[in-house]
Formats: sequence, structure tokens, C-alpha cells
Amino acid sequence: MIKKIVFCLLIFFLTVQHSGATPLVNRIVAVVNGQSITLLELEARLKLLLGLFEDIRIEDLPESQLKQTKAQVLQQMVNDILLRQEADRFGIEVSDREIENHIRQVRQENDMDEEQFLEHLRSQGLTKEAYKKQTRDSILRQRVLTMMVRRKVVVTREEIEDFYHRNTSSFLEEKRVHLKVILVADFDKAVQVRELIKDGEINFDQAAADFSQGPSPDRGGDLGFVHWERLAPEWRQALDGLEEGDISQPFVVRGSGALLNVVEIQAGGAVPLTEVEDEIRREIFDAKLDQRFEEYIQGLRERAVIDVRL
Repeated sequence: MIKKIVFCLLIFFLTVQHSGATPLVNRIVAVVNGQSITLLELEARLKLLLGLFEDIRIEDLPESQLKQTKAQVLQQMVNDILLRQEADRFGIEVSDREIENHIRQVRQENDMDEEQFLEHLRSQGLTKEAYKKQTRDSILRQRVLTMMVRRKVVVTREEIEDFYHRNTSSFLEEKRVHLKVILVADFDKAVQVRELIKDGEINFDQAAADFSQGPSPDRGGDLGFVHWERLAPEWRQALDGLEEGDISQPFVVRGSGALLNVVEIQAGGAVPLTEVEDEIRREIFDAKLDQRFEEYIQGLRERAVIDVRL
């Protein structure tokens, strides 16, 4: 129940908006187009972020790692300010109703009533008003990115085909066999049952119903499709050279006699492009989106007046 809301909070902590006011007793660590980030705000963001991981405490971090982490968090806070300033520039807004709908959805997905939700916020050091503020910032951020980045990302058919052919080994399908099995007391009994089937006195399904001590005897011992590589060596040996409709020679499985009926064979090989096209499109899209996002943020930073004092 908690995993999904913790994930949401992690996203929000990466997009939280600071007040812009600088306490007189506090040191400014960065100024972005005239908007300040204070040391207390940076440390609060860092504390909230690390607080999501039970096995990490600020005081346990080596000095070099703490310094590097602070620098990374500060960079993200600078990016967040730039994105919020872009939202203001384009007049992008988020209504109170949208915020309430989001909170209602989070509660429903995590099966929380209002008090449970508030208690979880308190455990994360948040008030409901602070959570609403973070939610608004997160939605604003996504809308800016959709308008300025996501809608400009295009994946062509040629790119999909090229990706498919360059990564053929990633789209291989294992050989599969549809099997039925009969398990009886011992090897000699399996020989007898096979002779009955071979002589036409009974078919495999009926033999399974009458004699099998294995799975699904009332359904002819049907195992469905099984990946070839996941079969035990003695099963693969018994099936070697068989075609659809064939019945194996008797063999021993954990002391029991066994017979296999090959219903269907699906040869391994490359999965058709049509079956993995959507997966490839998403992978290419996500890679392009990350690249465009970095380019967009870098452009904002180059045009901005940023004074980092950490």
C-alpha cells in the first residue's frame, strides 16, 4: 500500500517549490533569475529525499558523498525553479479541483481514508498544504515538459526497424512444446500403457484418465506449452526427434514411469517485428525524451542568470 505513495512523494520531493523568501539568519546557496535558494531549503529537501530510504541517514554519509549529493540536489532545485518560471511565462496553471482529484486518486489507489493519508504525510514530515503545493509543482512541471519537450519527440518507422535489426538477439523467442504426460507406478507399467496406445486399444487422453497418477488426468495429462530450455534433461532426451502427434518412449521421472505426447511444437527464433513494435517505440521515445529534456534544461540554464554559492 505504501510503495505507490512513497514513489509519488519521491517525485514530488524532486519538484518541490521553495518559498523564495530568504530568512535573515539563513545563507543563500543559489540565486536563479533573482529567486533565492537557501541552505535550510536545500538541507530540508535533502533530508526529505534521504528520509524515503530507511537505510540512509545524512549523518552517516561520508563528507565527499554528502557534498556531491547536495550539489546534485541543488542542481535539481535550480532546474525546478527554471521550469516553474517557464510555467509562469506560458500562463500554465493547475486548479484546486485538479489537486483535490489527484489526492483522492492517491488515497483510493493506496486504500487510505483521510486520517490514514494525513498520518502518512506526517510520517514524511509533510502537512497536507505542503503536499498540495508539491502536487501543483509536479503537475506544472509535467505540463511544461509536455508542451516544450514531449510533443516534439517523434519516432519514425525507419528508426523502429533499424533498432529491431540492430538488436535481433534481444527479440528471440524460445522453442516451446505443447505436451501431455502420463505418469504411472514404474517403467514397466509405462511400457504396457504405451503398447495399449500403439495397438489402438486406447488413445492417449483416455489412457491418462484411466492410468495416470500425474497432473490433469481428466484432461489427458495436458501441461500446456512449456519452454524447451526449462525442461529437465531426461524430458528433452525423451522428446528428441519427435514430431507433433508422436508419443515418446517410456522413461523414468523420479522413480515413476512416464510417457509424453507432443501436441504442438513452436520453433524458437526471432519474434516478429509486429509483436514488439510498441515496445521498441516506447524505448526509442524514452531515450529521445531524456535527451531532449537535457537539451531543453541546458538551454534554460544558458539563458538564465544563475549564481551558485554552495
